[in-house]
Amino acid sequence: MRRSGDRGQSAPLGVALLLGLTILGTTAVVAFGSVALTDTQSQSELARSEQAMTLFDSQAAQVALGDSSVQTVDFGSGEGTYSVDPDAGKISIVQLNCDDSDDPIDYDNVTDSLGSNGTGVSNDTYLLKPTDLGKVTYETNDGTLAYQGGGVWKQSKSGGIGMVSPPEFHYRGATLTFPLILTRGSGGASGSARATVTAPNDPTKVFADPKKQYPSRCWNGTDSEQFTNPVTNGSVVVRIESEYAKGWGRYFETRTEGIITYPADDVVLIELISLGQIGDFDMPGDGGSITVSGAAGGHATSEFTIRLRPDDTDSANFNNLEWSMYVEEGDQQFEISLKKSGSGGCDESGNTGITADLSVYYSNDGGDTYQGWKQSDAFDAECEDLNDDGDNEIYMDIEFVDDKDGQNDFVDIESGDANLTYQSLSQSDLTAFSPGDFNESTTFSGHDDWESGGVTYDSADSDSETIDRLVNHYFAELPDEFALTVDDKDSDTINEAGSSGRLITGGSARYVTYLHVTENEVDIQIDDD
Repeated sequence: MRRSGDRGQSAPLGVALLLGLTILGTTAVVAFGSVALTDTQSQSELARSEQAMTLFDSQAAQVALGDSSVQTVDFGSGEGTYSVDPDAGKISIVQLNCDDSDDPIDYDNVTDSLGSNGTGVSNDTYLLKPTDLGKVTYETNDGTLAYQGGGVWKQSKSGGIGMVSPPEFHYRGATLTFPLILTRGSGGASGSARATVTAPNDPTKVFADPKKQYPSRCWNGTDSEQFTNPVTNGSVVVRIESEYAKGWGRYFETRTEGIITYPADDVVLIELISLGQIGDFDMPGDGGSITVSGAAGGHATSEFTIRLRPDDTDSANFNNLEWSMYVEEGDQQFEISLKKSGSGGCDESGNTGITADLSVYYSNDGGDTYQGWKQSDAFDAECEDLNDDGDNEIYMDIEFVDDKDGQNDFVDIESGDANLTYQSLSQSDLTAFSPGDFNESTTFSGHDDWESGGVTYDSADSDSETIDRLVNHYFAELPDEFALTVDDKDSDTINEAGSSGRLITGGSARYVTYLHVTENEVDIQIDDD
């Protein structure tokens, strides 16, 4: 039996315990909530700063690339510090083994010195000597954001490097376009900050620049040559020394063809590779084009095939086929044209009775005169169940350049090659150009293989040549890089979305063929907002 005094003591004790637990819980919530709030604020601060730095990158690029004379960026308020360091990081571009000898390449990857060919004489040359990149940084307790080389990089407090926005570096096919943005300037601010961006100088050509000369050593003592495209000797290496080198490297790895190495923690090298080829490609629509490089100067095209499908509205199976691919560069015009002939449809064996006439046209004087070639019924349409739906689909495989006998010779005469006769063409044979005056005869020369001694073709003798040789010859006559454009008459004879091709040109896995590099300085002044 409890006494009344016991009951009187238990009530205050329970209230005290309840208050204690409440205070303890509240303290824990406040403590843990404070940590969470601080983390959230830090994350928001970094995210906001990334957006501000990305905006700054965009506006600085406008000045660097000449789209604006001045830009002002308000970074807003924050807990970090902005600063400019014009001496941070270095970039250089080296052409290794520029005399294209067989000597081993020996480039000291960590210092800025060039290697030698084993004889004490360097056969390497700078296309761009080591140049300060500079940077703008925003530093906080949680990490650093840096604008460098036209890109924005992020370094966490644990040391990890990432890319926020990419640099102005574009490498496609055989062409490097690199408007190198160099950061200059001064100033700094904590909290609210403002940056003013101007361009102190006009962009400077690095390569190509015909005013510059290669050193004579690059050509084994012969006369030096101009810094002009295409680059067909040695191997081009871009070297970046920066605390954000790993970020640069990961960008190169995902966006370029090349060999990426890290000779030091703060150094990345990209050896630019051009396979001199396009490879498989989706057929462009009417008026669209593919860029061809690596075919100039010699018979370098080893494969050029396409598969065409008729337009969806063409229920008569290629009945309206008038289609071509053409090039117009300066006074040079080239067209390879297909026009439907024959009639029929799919039979049980996959034959159709439908064929295509093939015409080739070339002019080097803007169309005043031209060379013409034609073969009737050059290619057959076929039928096959291409999508496993139980019904046959019609298609046409066109082989412009191939190696049917597997002898790795792309201009030898093979059984089954389309063989075109040298002759005048009518307007109906072409879709892109109107024939001018026909050259009754023409001579192929200037390239290797069968042309070495000069070969003359005369229309009076009905001279002929294979399509493989014609494509190789005319591609070699065209500029180092050209656009091969689709012309689909009335835009409704071919379903380009269902068509495709494959084009392989020569070149070497060691070459980047075209360089377009400029130095673009920006002066950045940072002040308190």
